[in-house]
Amino acid sequence: MQQEGLQLAAAVLRSRWAEPFDVWAAVRRAWSGVRDQGGRAPAARTAAMKAVEAVWGGARVCDVTALPEPALVRGGRFASPAQWADAEFQHRWQQYVLDCCDRLEEALGAATGDGGDGWRLVLVSGWPLTRKQDAELAYLAQYEQHGPTVPFGGRRSGYGVEPDHAVVLAVPGFAARHAADHTRDDRQRVVLGPDLAGGTAEPDERDVLALLRRAYPYLPADAEADGPGAGPTAMVTTARAVRRAAQLGRRASYSGPDSMEIYNDLVVGKYSWVPDDVHPGPAAAEMENLPVHWLKDWMLRLDVECGMRDETVLHRLYGTVTSYEPGTGWVGFSPAGGHPAIVVPVHRIVALSGDRQRRRDGQVPAHEPYDE
Repeated sequence: MQQEGLQLAAAVLRSRWAEPFDVWAAVRRAWSGVRDQGGRAPAARTAAMKAVEAVWGGARVCDVTALPEPALVRGGRFASPAQWADAEFQHRWQQYVLDCCDRLEEALGAATGDGGDGWRLVLVSGWPLTRKQDAELAYLAQYEQHGPTVPFGGRRSGYGVEPDHAVVLAVPGFAARHAADHTRDDRQRVVLGPDLAGGTAEPDERDVLALLRRAYPYLPADAEADGPGAGPTAMVTTARAVRRAAQLGRRASYSGPDSMEIYNDLVVGKYSWVPDDVHPGPAAAEMENLPVHWLKDWMLRLDVECGMRDETVLHRLYGTVTSYEPGTGWVGFSPAGGHPAIVVPVHRIVALSGDRQRRRDGQVPAHEPYDE
């Protein structure tokens, strides 16, 4: 294909010292640019045609002998050999572009067909793939997403921070390998998951959730699986007891359940709110009397039991508290990075407190291991 393109370029080359137009490279770039973004074959052909037309649309033939044989355009309707040569060239390069695109589609079809390659799950962070530096990964957006979109902290945008997300996709094996190889310098960007049994079969929900937890450890599905009336596990009650003991005596020093001292010490990390083991109790009343609507102005850390009940672990999540329901004990929590609030039930919470050193978005990670 490249040789044929160079032969066409020789017909319109104005000087023997001029650099011939690499039409094959131009077609490949335009075609793959559309396909990488998830575009279909007709759109890719149109893009390739426009890319070549921008250079050869009005080109005049300088060397008739360079045109391939046999001729494809009849010469009877033209007033001169020059007019025929120009028409022949225009017809030739347009047919050439179509042939190139057919060859590229054939090669892509061979690469993406089953062929024993199979499909697999991948975790992709930095979602959605809309930034300029995401161009080489944007083709992943055409594949099916499984599970929810989860927080992945924030990304710098101008002078502020905007939400960053992560998703799990089911993609062909070749696409998974390409994405992993392209991001090998940032191993958190694309994480390869297990192969899908039976080719394009629906993935196991446990595999999807396990991948998502690598991006954000707490998922609403964790607590939903606990069922109604669920209480704290031994892990949570033990961790709560340790936190209560660490601040023994401080609770008694406050003047009353609605004291602003509690609020002030809470948001700067001098005091931790530890839920009742049997809800509701004194801790529930304490939180109910705090100005919760002011808490959203502070970066706080929420220590939470994450995962399904048979394999839970404790993590520290950073974000802001947006609401509290005394009756149910549900806490509205907006993860760091400006994400929409999620609901965390009180039986999953170990403690809530501020951070003395890190108090603003951008200073804290989205989450970190629990280290009390």
